[in-house]
Amino acid sequence: MTEKFDVIVVGAGAAGGVLAARLSEDSARRVLLLEAGPDFPREADVLPLFAVSGEHSWRVSGAPELDWNFYDWDRAGRRGGRPIRLPRGQLVGGSSMVNSTIAVRPAPFDFDRWAALGCEGWDWRSVLPYFIRLERDLDFPGEPIHGSDGPIVIQRYREASWAPVNRAFAEGCDALGVSFSEDLNGLDGHAGVFGRLPHNRFKEIRLGTLPTYIREARRRPNLTVRGLCLADRVLFKGDRATGVAFLGPAGEPETAAADLIVLAAGVYNTPPLLQRSGLGPEQLLTRIGVPVIQDLPALGGNLTDHPGCAFFFRAEGIAATTGRFFAVNWRGPAMAAGEPWWQTHPFPVDEEEGICGLFSYLCRQQSSGTVEIASTDPRVAPLIDHDYLADETDIGHFAEAWEANQALLATASFQSHGARFIDPGPDLASYLNANLASAHHQSGTCRMGTDPLTSVVDPKLHVHGIERLMIVDSSVFPDTVMHNTNLACYALGEIAADLIGGRGMVGGTA
Repeated sequence: MTEKFDVIVVGAGAAGGVLAARLSEDSARRVLLLEAGPDFPREADVLPLFAVSGEHSWRVSGAPELDWNFYDWDRAGRRGGRPIRLPRGQLVGGSSMVNSTIAVRPAPFDFDRWAALGCEGWDWRSVLPYFIRLERDLDFPGEPIHGSDGPIVIQRYREASWAPVNRAFAEGCDALGVSFSEDLNGLDGHAGVFGRLPHNRFKEIRLGTLPTYIREARRRPNLTVRGLCLADRVLFKGDRATGVAFLGPAGEPETAAADLIVLAAGVYNTPPLLQRSGLGPEQLLTRIGVPVIQDLPALGGNLTDHPGCAFFFRAEGIAATTGRFFAVNWRGPAMAAGEPWWQTHPFPVDEEEGICGLFSYLCRQQSSGTVEIASTDPRVAPLIDHDYLADETDIGHFAEAWEANQALLATASFQSHGARFIDPGPDLASYLNANLASAHHQSGTCRMGTDPLTSVVDPKLHVHGIERLMIVDSSVFPDTVMHNTNLACYALGEIAADLIGGRGMVGGTA
C-alpha cells in the first residue's frame, strides 16, 4: 500500500533538512523526508562521530559509507584521465555534516545578479532576512544584519587557537596592505580583504541540519524521517507529480504519494533523478531509453564550481598541524563589478618536513560542465564532467592568484621562517591540470530562470511545465556565488518553506 503525505522532500541535506523541518511546524501538514544515507536519530550517536577536529573536512574517519564517492569524469582528457574527488555527504544532514563548517554568506552582488537575470524577488534585500533568521552569530550579537536566535550558531576561531601558518598568513596580508575585515559576512567583507572565517560549530560539534533543524523537528508526529531510502524516480499522472519511487533499506522497491514533491537531492543527484523520471534533454533521454515527459534542455547543464589548486611551500616552525585550520581567508582584489576573481586559504601539511600550502580557488569560473545519467539504475553513479579549465580565462585568473601567493610568501612573516615554494614548474597550465581540485561549492544543474530552454525551475522553484514538483538545493542557483554554498542552502530551505506556506518571500515578490 502506498502511504500518502502532503509533502515529500527527497534529500535531507542543508536545504532539504531545513525545508522539511520548517514545513512540519504546521501540525496539519504530513511531511516525509527521504534520505539515501543512514539516519542518526540518537544524539549519543551523533556527538562522537561529527565532532569538529583536524580531520573534519569532507571525510569522517571510519565511516566511508557516508560519502557518495563521486568523481569528475575527465572527458576532454586535459588531466590525462586523472579523477577529481567530489565528496558529498550521504546521510541525514547531507554535506552539512561532513564539510569544513565554513559558514560564509554569498556576497550581496551575487543575489542582485540573480535578480538581474530575471529571478525576481531574489535580490539581496529580499534574501537577507533569511540569513538573519537561520543564524545565532556569537561574535556580532545585536548587529542589524546578523541573527541572534537562529538554530545555526556561528563564531570565528580566536587567534590563540590558530595553526601557526594562519598567523603568518594574516601578518603577510597586512604587510601587503590588504585591508582587514572584522566580519567576512558583513557588507564590506567580499573583495580586497582578509579576515577570520566564520564557522557553524559550537562546543566542538558541527551544526549541520542533523543536530539542529532535524533534531528539533523529529519530535513532531507529522514528520517522518526515513534513512537508507534511495530515490529512483518521480511518479507522474500526466504532467503532474504524484509521488516518488525509491529503494528501501533492504533494496526493496517502495512508493510514497504526496500533493507536492520537492527534490533536494543536490547538484549531482537531482538531475539524474529527474532524467530517470523522463525530464531533461530529449536527446539524452532517448539515448538512455527513458520516455520523455518534459523536454528540458538545460537540465543537467550549467554545472559550476569553485575550482582550486594548492601551492606548496617549505617553512620552518609554522607547519604544525595542531590548532585550527581554515581560520583566515584572503579575498582577492575587486575586479569587474567589485568582485574578486580568487580567494586563498593557508593550511599546514607536514610538520616534520616543514611543508604548508596555500589553496587558491576561483570565485567565478568561466568553464561549466554537465551531469548525466549513465543508466536507469539509481545505484549507478551519474557521469559528472565539470570540464574544468576549458575556458583559458580561468587559467589566467589562477596565474593572478599564483602571483599574489608569491608576493605573500616574500613578506617578512614568511621569510623569517625561510619560506620557499616547492617549484610548480614553468608551465602553470600543466601544474593546474595535475593538481586541480574542487572547493566543493557546486551549483547550477537545475538553474532558476524564466525561460524553459535555458532554465529548469521558475523563480518560485517550480519545475517548468510540471505541476506540484519543486527543486530546493544548490542546483537551482542561476549563477555561481562568490563564496561557500552551505549557508546559502540553509537560506534556500527557509525561503522555500515560506513559498510553500503561501507567505511569499520576506521583502520580495517571488
